[in-house]
Amino acid sequence: MNNSPVKTIIKLLVASLIVGWLLKALDLDAQKLLEFIGGFADGLMNIFASIFEWSLSPILIGALVVIPIWVIRLIWKKAMEK
Repeated sequence: MNNSPVKTIIKLLVASLIVGWLLKALDLDAQKLLEFIGGFADGLMNIFASIFEWSLSPILIGALVVIPIWVIRLIWKKAMEK
């Protein structure tokens, strides 16, 4: 199946039109939708930031051990192939 850029653009336009009609029927405008998405995205970013903050130190400490072992193992494996 050949998906040309023109076909893809047309599909996206039709899908956008249908979704736009549905949102208009639900009395949602762009500002309300962006405010909802913004609040949701802000909350989601706070969750990811706290997970990242919680896990960064253990990841770095573990990487100090795991990565050199992995590199040595990789070098050893390549040396054994020859």
